[in-house]
Amino acid sequence: MELINFDEYSQNDRMYGGTAGRKIGIFYQGSNYIVKYPGNLKEQKMKNIVMSYSNSPVCEYIGSQIYSMLGIPSHDTILGIRNNKVVVACKDFLAEGEKLYEFDKIKVTFEPRFFDSNGNETNGNGVDLYEIIMTIREHPFFKDMVNIERHFWDMFIIDAFIGNTDRNNSNWGIIISEDGMKRIAPVYDNGNCLNCKWDDEKMQLILENEKLLETEAYKGRRCIFEMEGKKINPYYFIEKQQYSECMESVKRLVPAIALSMNKIQDMICEIPVISDIQKRYYQTIIRTRYEKILCPAFEKLCNRGYDYHEDSYLDEER
Repeated sequence: MELINFDEYSQNDRMYGGTAGRKIGIFYQGSNYIVKYPGNLKEQKMKNIVMSYSNSPVCEYIGSQIYSMLGIPSHDTILGIRNNKVVVACKDFLAEGEKLYEFDKIKVTFEPRFFDSNGNETNGNGVDLYEIIMTIREHPFFKDMVNIERHFWDMFIIDAFIGNTDRNNSNWGIIISEDGMKRIAPVYDNGNCLNCKWDDEKMQLILENEKLLETEAYKGRRCIFEMEGKKINPYYFIEKQQYSECMESVKRLVPAIALSMNKIQDMICEIPVISDIQKRYYQTIIRTRYEKILCPAFEKLCNRGYDYHEDSYLDEER
């Protein structure tokens, strides 16, 4: 794998928001790209973190490549160097005249009152899973669109697989063109997967201890989404097999992961700017999640002949 020298490309006039570190726009091979720099961890004064800069560009690349390998449209990513830093260039997926509406902006325009999974009225800004699914199913904005809920659960499963704990209402959404046509945005913002702030020493410690590996892979993990006021452990959520749409994504994606696993492992191995320990850690932790959670969940579904459509998330939570 060859890294691109992005020093040769001048900055364009596009501006990109977000709080996950510096990012600039460049014009590369006929297209606009967002160049993302590693986060400055010293500046953030984070506890128990010894690295000066995060591995977020590499993790963005790996996470996005995995999404694409599994058949889920993701933004194109290229690893390279700019100003002596490892960066990732993410292709700008907005055409001229198109606008991205993040889900959080759509969600707060839903006029009926919101009630969370505890039955409490809310202002619509939260990450309660019941609110999110209710918005997807009932908001007029989505009435002429298909597969929105499928897309949400596909992201839920793959984010669990790659350990992306930062998927939230503001980093996925819908693209609207000038003529009003809508489409689901490619998956983006995957840089917080695979413990992007960890150094080799911490990774080696996990690799040497099976209990610590299981804790980090799935037992001790939480995502941003909540139920009944508590953050969800996505792996236990998957194990419970209570929600038909989530299980449909398991049914679709686990075979795709099985077919792509060797390709994923090879892709990680070919990245020249990470250590052997990092490579082994990334390969081990995603395989652990597949073998301990995703594969057993899929086999359980197959063995019991689950009728995926006999339950309703909304009915259960009401």
